[in-house]
Parts: sequence; C-alpha cells; structure tokens
Amino acid sequence: MYQPLPVSIPNDSSSTLTGVLMILRKRFTRFVLPIAVGVLIAIFSGSIHAQKHDPGVILKQMSEAIANLDKFIVTGDGYVDARLDAGQIIEHSMDVTLSVNRPKAMRVTNRDAESTKEIYFEDGVLTIYTNNRNFYAQTEIPAGVDEAARYAVNELGIDAPMLDFLFNDVSAHLLEDAEATEYLGLSLFRDKTYHHIGIRMAELDLQLWIAAEGTPLPGKMAISMKWEAGSPRSLFFLSWDTQPQWSGKTFTFAPPAGSTRIEFDPDSDQLGAE
Repeated sequence: MYQPLPVSIPNDSSSTLTGVLMILRKRFTRFVLPIAVGVLIAIFSGSIHAQKHDPGVILKQMSEAIANLDKFIVTGDGYVDARLDAGQIIEHSMDVTLSVNRPKAMRVTNRDAESTKEIYFEDGVLTIYTNNRNFYAQTEIPAGVDEAARYAVNELGIDAPMLDFLFNDVSAHLLEDAEATEYLGLSLFRDKTYHHIGIRMAELDLQLWIAAEGTPLPGKMAISMKWEAGSPRSLFFLSWDTQPQWSGKTFTFAPPAGSTRIEFDPDSDQLGAE
C-alpha cells in the first residue's frame, strides 16, 4: 500500500517555506526523477526496437520462403465470429488444411462440426465440393495453382483465407489493396517468437505473426471486418509441414455416390458457402 513520505517542517517560521521546498526538491530528485527517466528510456527503446524492423521486408522474406516450397501442408485451427439475431457475438470453430504440390495440384479442406467444403485442383481442373448438399462444380484452369487460387478468389468470390498462401508472390497479393503496414513488435505463443505485422485495408484489417527464428513462415493470422457490426474477426493458428508425404489420391476428386454436378454461379449460395 502507498505510504506518503514524511516531510519535517523546521521550527523557524522564517525559513519554513525555503526548508519545505528544499526537502521536496530532494524527494523529487531521489524518487520521482529516476522513475520518469526510466519510463522515457523504456518508451524510447521500444520506439527504436520497432524501427529496426521493416514490415515490408519481413513480408517479402515470408513470401520468398513460401515460394521456395515445392510442396507443403499448412493446417489451421480457425475461430470465426458470428452475430446472432439478438446481437450476441459468438465464435465458430473449424479445421482448415491446405495441401500444395506445385505447380499442378492443390487441395483445401474446410471442416466444422456440421459440414465439409473442399477445393481441388489437379491436371488443370478446379473442383469445389460441399458435402452438406452433395453438390460439386468444375471448370478448367490449365495455368497452375496460382491461377486456380486467383480464379477462386477473384471470379468465384470464395472466402478461404488459406488460399492467400497459394500465390507465387504472397506479399504482393496481400499488399495489393493495403493502405498501410506496420511493425507491431514481437509476440510469443506456442513457445516461439514471431514478428507481429499489421496491414490496413479499406474494408478489413489483417494481422500476421511471422516466425522470427528459422524459416519465416506465418504462425497466426487474424482478419477483422472493420465496417460490419461488432467488427467480427477470423483467427487462425497455423502449423506447417514442409516435407509432406502424399497419398496417391490426395488431390484427386472422385464424385461421391448420389452427388450432383452444378455450374459455377458466384452470385448464388448453391455450394453452401458461408
């Protein structure tokens, strides 16, 4: 508990004011000034620490590390906010897995407790499947996994954050609509240290945590929709396998019994996209 410092006042009234001022000056010099100096040093040191790291450089290093991987699997524990009709914000959880075998094949699997949605690309054919309606759609995209990801995001409007890691230049893709980037310091989670990067866009804010030691791969990603009520957020904790072993049918889509093929329609919810 805080205890006030005792101040002795001289008996001589003529020197009372001078004595009190001298005592207070000593107290300030002894106790308050060192604290103030310490705070300033901490603030200044933190500012210098932040200035040491260029977020653009770190994002570029991440992008190059991903581009150098001919094959990989990244899995994500996802947590997505949703608003109920009564206004309450709740959280949905999901498992997301992205498997990539450049340049010809990839697969995204998004599972929650009620449904599974998948994206396949192999031998120039892009397939999207949802099991809760047993629908699938296919189209030809012979250019490779980068173009398949671009088509899924830009033409079909598929909301699958893992697809961001498919582009040949992930950094350029993420910064395409960026208004500002900022280095936010170091973060520790799961016994590893990460560079915390913030990217501001017109409609959303993106945060990435990129490994500060070893290969600079992202360990966490957060997306906040700025203008939706409650600013709902999607959060993914990421794990990377850079030496995966594929099964023979990892990237091959075989229509399940009773499934129905439909045409792509970006304006409808026929694939059960959320």
